[in-house]
Amino acid sequence: MNRFKRFILIVSLSAPIALLGQEANNECLPIPNIPAERLSFKDGEQLTFVANHNWGLRVGELVTKVSLVENGEEPYFHAFGHVKTYSWFDVLFKIRDTYEARFRARNLTPLYFHRDIREGKYTIQNHFHFKENNLINARITRSNNRIKDTLMQGKPCTFDLMSLLYFTRNIETSAMKPGSQLMLSFVIDEEIHDLFFRYIGIEEKKVSGVGTFRCKKFAATLVAGVVFSGKEEMLIWISDDENKLPIWLESPIVVGKVSARISKYEGLKFPLKSKIK
Repeated sequence: MNRFKRFILIVSLSAPIALLGQEANNECLPIPNIPAERLSFKDGEQLTFVANHNWGLRVGELVTKVSLVENGEEPYFHAFGHVKTYSWFDVLFKIRDTYEARFRARNLTPLYFHRDIREGKYTIQNHFHFKENNLINARITRSNNRIKDTLMQGKPCTFDLMSLLYFTRNIETSAMKPGSQLMLSFVIDEEIHDLFFRYIGIEEKKVSGVGTFRCKKFAATLVAGVVFSGKEEMLIWISDDENKLPIWLESPIVVGKVSARISKYEGLKFPLKSKIK
């Protein structure tokens, strides 16, 4: 079950990072200001994803929601993500994970991130405050209330999992060519990871009960560790329209395969032109 929960963490929240379209290098991408009218999402958008393990078993879901806050010195977005297993699966392994993030409205760079993981008997909490000069003030609380405070040196393009989800949906992809690659960075627990991505091309993807979509397909080289060897590629399908919705994600793991697919969307900013039937 540990393999499934790590897929939910890495894939469901960070999957759309494969949207960036520049040649691979170890330097950060520029972080431009994004006019409000060009953002791919709006206040009130809510997305639901269903997670499957191996033979299509529906074991849980992820829900994300974002709102705009304008009562401070600088407008920012406040986003939430909730991961839970279904009641029938709770008997085998119960997951109740919560994610919260605040990030600037003008360029979607992170301000604050909280991650509360409750998976079986395993618990961990992350509290990240993003400071000047790409410094990250982090507090990590593990089981038995073991607390570690640390200061990490990030990069201009280092994001938390939630801000990463929304930032990458706003990268221009129209000029991308098959084979284009890139690197991006995200922080989790006490580590900052660099991941590499490759654009494959246009492909139609049918989602049962939702429809068929014209998508841009990407492959991501996964972080090596207990679940992933670092050699497998995660496949990602993103709607080929202004919303840039993550439609389908799948990855091999040490035993079997896991996937996640969109099941519901509310409050989209643009017409879903990629849905062809």
